[in-house]
Order: sequence, then C-alpha cells, then structure tokens
Amino acid sequence: MKEKLFIVEGTHDEAVLQQCIKGIKTISVGGSQIKEDVLDFLIHNQDKFEIVLLLDPDFPGEKIRKTLASKLSNPKHIFFDRKASISKNRKKVGIEHVDFKLIREMIQYEVKEQEIKTDLNIHTLYELGLTGQINSFNLRKVITDYYHIGHCNTKILLQRLTWLGLTKEDLVRVLNGASS
Repeated sequence: MKEKLFIVEGTHDEAVLQQCIKGIKTISVGGSQIKEDVLDFLIHNQDKFEIVLLLDPDFPGEKIRKTLASKLSNPKHIFFDRKASISKNRKKVGIEHVDFKLIREMIQYEVKEQEIKTDLNIHTLYELGLTGQINSFNLRKVITDYYHIGHCNTKILLQRLTWLGLTKEDLVRVLNGASS
C-alpha cells in the first residue's frame, strides 16, 4: 500500500496539518503559482505515493486543484466547507484556519476522480430542484454537506456526484432525510 502524500497550498497549511496529525506527509505547492519543482516532483513520484489534494475552498484553491488534477493521474480529493475555513478576522480563507477536530474528521472523506456509470445528468438535478430553482442553492448544500464534496455549482456538483457513483435514488434519499 502506498504512503499518502497530502498536497496543500502553503507552508501555513502544512504546519497546521503536521501539528494536527502527527506523522502526516505534506507538500506545499507554494501558493496559487504552483512551483515548477514541486509539480515536477509530484509528476515524477506519483507512482510512489497516494496523492491527496487538500486545498483551500476558494477560487485560487479550486484553480490549483484543477491544474494538479489535470497533470496527475487519479489524485484523491478532500473538500472543506468555506465557512469552516474562514479566519477569525473573517478576511482569509484557508485550511490553516480549520479546527483540528474537523481536519481529523474530514481526512477520512477522500473522493477519487472516476467515471462511474450513473443515472445522473443535468435534467435529473433540475428535476430534484438542485439547479434552476429558487431553493437550489440550499438543496445543493444539503447534498454537498452530506457527501463532503465542498461547495459546488451545478456543473461541479454533477461531476463530483458522478465520481462517487451516486444515483438519483441516493440523492432523493438524502433530500427526503433533510426535509424530515
């Protein structure tokens, strides 16, 4: 079994993870401008590690996630809620601001990119009220919180639900549980 290597944005994120989880292996990409030497290291050593992307839930973090996911073969993802990642002064968003207890909990919710046959499509999401409706944002939040896949617009939601191999029935069950 390969050793896990957690990829984060900056050195502060690394320090927090290492403080929170003893012995965790991390590497920082150096912020929104991914360092070439780090990218080169990851590409050339991805067969030696199980790579897990643990990036900030903001625009730069998602951009880094997209870039790394396109360059690496099958990294896993961990998604944090934006609210849980906001600094005390409410000016910054980052993994470094997440409570240790939540980090330890979320570390177990890895999502792997994979195309699994599912009955989900954009029409299904519309039918379930997850897009194009007044309450769609709130319903998507119920789904994203339940499956720990981070904030999503409709397109990203469909992609991540497909990675998990979820069906319409799965979503209905979660949405019905939320309305109980």
